[in-house]
Amino acid sequence: MTQRSMPTVDGVTHEYVQAGDVKIHVAVAGPESGRPIVLLHGWPENWFMWHKVIPALADDGYRVHAMDLRGAGWSEVTPKGYEKEQFASDVLAAASALGLESFDLVGHDWGGWTAQLVALKAPARVKRLAILNIPPVWQEPGRVARHAHKLAYQLAVGAPVVGPLSHLSPTLWWFIRRSGMPQESVDFFRSCFRDRDRRVAGSKIYRSMVGKEFAKLARGPYDDQKLAMPVRVLFGLDDVAVHPSLLEGFKDHADDLNITEVPNCGHFIIDEQPDLVIKWLSDVLAEPQRS
Repeated sequence: MTQRSMPTVDGVTHEYVQAGDVKIHVAVAGPESGRPIVLLHGWPENWFMWHKVIPALADDGYRVHAMDLRGAGWSEVTPKGYEKEQFASDVLAAASALGLESFDLVGHDWGGWTAQLVALKAPARVKRLAILNIPPVWQEPGRVARHAHKLAYQLAVGAPVVGPLSHLSPTLWWFIRRSGMPQESVDFFRSCFRDRDRRVAGSKIYRSMVGKEFAKLARGPYDDQKLAMPVRVLFGLDDVAVHPSLLEGFKDHADDLNITEVPNCGHFIIDEQPDLVIKWLSDVLAEPQRS
């Protein structure tokens, strides 16, 4: 596996914790006594997607923990375990290893999907749930089918041979750039996939979803569950992969829901409008704490 240097962010230290069968990397910042927050990235990014958000939260007195999901960033690459339910178990195990009994949870893209599953698995541990540009885990098959063409890229990214190679493809990164990611971020996150093992791991995220998780999702495994904690959603309306109508599934499955739509902003909202995200997160975290 290729060794890569860790990017530097002022005030950030790095920990590695054992979470079941995987070693998870966590970027940590803020006062040790601060209220704990866990940040989860999406594909094709890693903890560094939060590099403009972390110092702002730390300066506000929060104890920030930005995790790399299994196989991403500087976390361990494993042969299997890329189901999103497993990601959620990894996050809970890593949080326990860090001594976090309860925490606010923030996730973008697959990190936002994983965050929902964490909240369903351990509702008493998640004080607030903030998710960005990802649909809810509750979906009507017909609604998904109407926008399936937007998800066609997942077939290519998840393919056994083509998928790992696509992580370096100029065409894929052109698509990502068109989705709102600035060129500076494109260059950095593309460089992280020079490591073949991480390209394979990235592909397995989609291979697992397309190969078996979609079929399970169609059976409505979460239909009888609700998110009891406050749920706050931030969504860039120019998302080329996720249609805003897919957010409808939240309405019957969250007791305390607020959705903020952002016009003229794409899927990679943290990269595209970090100041807006920081302000939104600050407001969400300042809301009265769940007892």
